Amino acid sequence: MPPCYKATPARIVDIMKIAADVDTGIDDALALIYLSHWARTTGADLVVTTSAGNCTAPQAAANSMDVLNASGSAGTPVTVGALAPGGVELTTTPETHGPDGLGYHHTHATPPDTGSAAAAIQAWRGADKLLVAGPATNLAHGHAPDVTLMCGAFDYPGNTTTTAEWNAWVDPQGLEQALRTLDTAGVPHRICPLNVTEQVVLHPDRLHSWCDTLRKQGREELASLLENALRFYFEFHESVGVGYCAQIHDLAAAMVMLGTVNYRTRAGRVSVAVDGELRGTTTVEWSDTANAQVVVDLDAEGVFAEFERVVLGEGR
Repeated sequence: MPPCYKATPARIVDIMKIAADVDTGIDDALALIYLSHWARTTGADLVVTTSAGNCTAPQAAANSMDVLNASGSAGTPVTVGALAPGGVELTTTPETHGPDGLGYHHTHATPPDTGSAAAAIQAWRGADKLLVAGPATNLAHGHAPDVTLMCGAFDYPGNTTTTAEWNAWVDPQGLEQALRTLDTAGVPHRICPLNVTEQVVLHPDRLHSWCDTLRKQGREELASLLENALRFYFEFHESVGVGYCAQIHDLAAAMVMLGTVNYRTRAGRVSVAVDGELRGTTTVEWSDTANAQVVVDLDAEGVFAEFERVVLGEGR
């Protein structure tokens, strides 16, 4: 039986610094909202770095600044990472996340004009835990003490090609190198694949409840950002046959990183195809000679309950 990790506050009291490496589209934004509130309530430091994927790395930094400002965490450091994948041309997803990456929300912050993987890695220094919620471009060049990646799909349909998940497909060479580097360094790491994150589905009635609560708390800016971003995301999911709802992948991965949601993992040796028709396709051989702990089960409802506890509980 794979190990089950229970969400308990005792697991997180010693976390002093967390880092989030994001390509800030809409589900990344929900992860940042949660992480910024969690960090503020626990006294931990949060740093944010960006990669190119849902949008460019500079645009992801501007989006992150907007999200953090709306969340009341304007002082959180945001660093632009690598500007492009290492071995393939950059592809972004305006059809999925909108022209700026946050749906119908118009980003107010100005995108920086420089960035590098080295700058991102420097920002991670001293972090107890790292979330990689975008392509593994920055992670391919360094590591942190404990890493959680949102990527991949194992014997499960992809969301970019029939077999490949988006983050793995955008920079498959980066993911391959990152897995090799983490394995060589003996760094503990978990992978949250589509198999579990697609179970975390947000519906409009829940979003409306969140925004009503935020407005009662006087947090109009955050309510407006959520509404404008998620309306676009709902429409996208409806257009591809999922329904008028949204799969919130990165929020789930953020909670797995912190141990604030119940989940189950299984040890496996993960591989990724770097080119050809199977580009970005991840496979796993379940084995004790593992290079990752793959999340195979997750409390999807618990993800939203934890978000509400941390984000909406503030100010009540």
